[in-house]
Amino acid sequence: MEWAKQAIIGVGDWVGGTSIEDEKMIGYVDSMDAYGTVKVMVTQSDHQEAIGHIVTSKRFKLEKLDEYTPSNESDVLSMMDLALMTRDQLWFDELGSTLRSIQSKRQNGSSKELPEFKHAARRIKID
Repeated sequence: MEWAKQAIIGVGDWVGGTSIEDEKMIGYVDSMDAYGTVKVMVTQSDHQEAIGHIVTSKRFKLEKLDEYTPSNESDVLSMMDLALMTRDQLWFDELGSTLRSIQSKRQNGSSKELPEFKHAARRIKID
């Protein structure tokens, strides 16, 4: 059964596991090769120096993380920052749509616990 879990990992997927250096990490798959070597952009790790860098792991040492759907403005805004840092315009646009939906629900009174978002909408071009 473990084999089936690793077989579904692909480029862009969020994964957790350990690196070749046995560092615990969470990040997204930057690239993979046919030999099971996976390059992961680390966002969290027990080794601080690895954060923000690409580390090498093996497919069998990684597990795909569950999909996450943000449910409040602060989560969406944090993810939009990450989309800008990675220059992922499609993801940024999807998050913008999610943010507008959350704000619309709040304005209609269906989600009063969300904090007010005071920034004006801006167009941002991602190269």
